[in-house]
Amino acid sequence: MRKTKYQKISKKEIKRWKKDKQKEWKENADFWIKIIQKNLDPYRLKITNKAILERVKKEKNLKILDAGCGEGYLSRMLAKSDHKVFGIDTCKKLIVAAKRKQVKETKYFVKDFRNTGFPSCFFDIIICHQTIIEIQNPERAFKEFSRILKKNGKLILLFSHPCFELNMSQIKKVPFPLIYFQKIKVKKDYYLVSGIKSPSCYFYLHLPLSKWSELLEKNGFVIKSIEEPHPPLNALKRNKMWQKKFKKPLFILIEAVKFFN
Repeated sequence: MRKTKYQKISKKEIKRWKKDKQKEWKENADFWIKIIQKNLDPYRLKITNKAILERVKKEKNLKILDAGCGEGYLSRMLAKSDHKVFGIDTCKKLIVAAKRKQVKETKYFVKDFRNTGFPSCFFDIIICHQTIIEIQNPERAFKEFSRILKKNGKLILLFSHPCFELNMSQIKKVPFPLIYFQKIKVKKDYYLVSGIKSPSCYFYLHLPLSKWSELLEKNGFVIKSIEEPHPPLNALKRNKMWQKKFKKPLFILIEAVKFFN
C-alpha cells in the first residue's frame, strides 16, 4: 500500500517546492507519456476528460489555454472543435512530447502558468486539469489567469476533491479538522495507474474548499457552478472495477467567470 504523508507547509517547504516539483516531473514524465498515449488511465478516459469537454462542447473558435498541459492530449482534443489552443507546462520533456503530436490548432510552450507572458485579456477559456494543486501558491495563478482572460471569460478547474482526498484513517495523532482546514502538502510514494507504478514519488497541495472559493473571489472570479465528476451510477452499481476504484467522490470541477477587466 502506498504511504501518504501530510505536512503543514513551512517556509522551508515553500522554498523547496518548485525545485522538488521540477525533479518529480522530470523523473515521472516518461511514465505519464506512456499512460496517456496508451490510454491506460480510466479516470481520464471515462470521467475527467468528459467533464471538461462537456463545458466547452457548444463553443467554437475560442482561444483556450491548457494550463499544465502535460503531453498535450487535452489540447489536441479541444482543437478538434476548431478552438485555437495554447498548451503550457514547466516540464520540457512533456512539451517535447506534445510537439511531436502537435495538430494544426495547437501551440505548446515551456512556461509557468503563474507568469505566462501572454497579453492581457487574450483568452476566452483557461483549463487547469489536475494542475492547480501542483503549485503551493494558487493565488498567484488566479491573479495571472484573471489578467490574461477576457471579461466574462471562463476558468475551468478540475482537481482532487478537497473534501474527500484526505484519508481520515491515516490521520490519527490530531483531530481531522486540524489537517483539513490548513494548507497541507500531501506526499505519496508513487502514482499507480492500471497496475503500473511511477518511478518517483509525488506531492500536491491541499486546501479546504472554502479557501479555493475565497482565492477565486479575491482575484476577480465568480463561481458559476461546481460539479463532482463520477462514473454513471449504473456503472457504479454493476461494474466491480468502479466499485473498487471509486469508493468516494474523487474529483471536483469548478467553473468560474471573470467579472471585471
